[in-house]
Amino acid sequence: MSEDLFPAIQHAIVKVVGIFDYKKQFQNEVLGKLGYELMPISKMGRSEDPTQFYRDKYYKEFNELLLIRGKDNSVLSYQADLGLELNFKKKDWNGNLLRDMKPILKRSEVHLFENGIGIFSLSIDASRENPDFPYYSDLLFMLKSFSSYEEGSGLQFHSWISKNILGGVSLRTEGESKVDSDEYSGSKFKIYSAFSVNEIGANLKYNRDHLLYEIGTGSKLGCIANESYLTPSEEYYSELTEFRVSAFRSWTGLALLDSYTAIGNNLITNHDGSLNEDAFVTQDRVYFSIYIFNLYLKYNVFRFNSKFKDDPVRYKGRFEDFMNEYNYSHISFDFLPNMIYSKMRAALGIQQEIKQFEKRLNSLASNIQEEQEKRQAALLGIISIISSISAIEPILEATERVREYTGLEDKLFYVLLTIVSIAAAIPILSYLFPHYSKKAWKTLNDYFKHD
Repeated sequence: MSEDLFPAIQHAIVKVVGIFDYKKQFQNEVLGKLGYELMPISKMGRSEDPTQFYRDKYYKEFNELLLIRGKDNSVLSYQADLGLELNFKKKDWNGNLLRDMKPILKRSEVHLFENGIGIFSLSIDASRENPDFPYYSDLLFMLKSFSSYEEGSGLQFHSWISKNILGGVSLRTEGESKVDSDEYSGSKFKIYSAFSVNEIGANLKYNRDHLLYEIGTGSKLGCIANESYLTPSEEYYSELTEFRVSAFRSWTGLALLDSYTAIGNNLITNHDGSLNEDAFVTQDRVYFSIYIFNLYLKYNVFRFNSKFKDDPVRYKGRFEDFMNEYNYSHISFDFLPNMIYSKMRAALGIQQEIKQFEKRLNSLASNIQEEQEKRQAALLGIISIISSISAIEPILEATERVREYTGLEDKLFYVLLTIVSIAAAIPILSYLFPHYSKKAWKTLNDYFKHD
């Protein structure tokens, strides 16, 4: 594939993104022991008050959650400047070296949402490598994989991140150590990227949409234009490019399940190739905040669906509380952020997850109503039996005759009778009040497991 086909890259934003579980100890150590600092509010334009700038453009809920922060329910966002060298080697099937890549991990961020769910990002700077799109295609393929080897340390990438970025917090379930984030966030890291290019005088065969697909999916560059085994069908290509962000002719974005990619002429640069600070902040901070918010939504609704069967009543309440808090229809007073938000949301399949959960809720409601009717009928039957007994005295007399027949002492007989009565009552009460019985059994199991 001729490298002349692709426009020159003026500047690039590349972030590796992942979800992790954190505990109070991590939150307490992030500012000191782990070397992070509180992330400042990013300035935009000439405004002396960035807080007011964001208030004018973004809805209060989203703004206070991720942009200006500082409220009780805000995400706690931290950053650390690192300057660490990474080393990845692309090899062929025979182990021969094809490309040796040594980008710099410039900055790491951790965003701590409620309920112990965190999102980290690693900002990658490969500018010293004079990177082109074939270079980034190989690099992003390595960065996505949990199991890529970071050659300098000999560690798989997920272990390297755990050790050097997250203070030892695990990203994968290993042995007896279960990691929830590994169960519900997928087997790849997410990639958020934006490429500012010079498309003036680009090769006539250059097609921005094709390049977006190939970079976003990790496909071989040129696979669409050149018929091969890896060339996608028209249906598959149309399906994956359904969630394009195309508002202006100068740039296009593509949201997929595990990536968001934007490519544009002078996307974050001025016409002379220098960095445009406002455009950079828009892509690097604002649109990225939209991306991690959607990842947080996706992770939670998928987890609710997966755990629903464990305790339907409990997760019904949690799901409804979560939706009331975070299910925004819009996030901005401007059209473009709303378009990006809706495209990312659609690509991640968030609405399908919500519909699936709501379908389960409707089924649960029908089942609960049916079970309640059965239990009410059983309870009425018990009451009618009790009410049909004209007096309690015959029962007591019959009990005493049984005691005399067995020849047991009073205390021993009535202790045994009490035990038998309780044993008989347990299945009846479990049937009449299943939700409370499940909670009681779970509490007992947890107690004996930890004892």
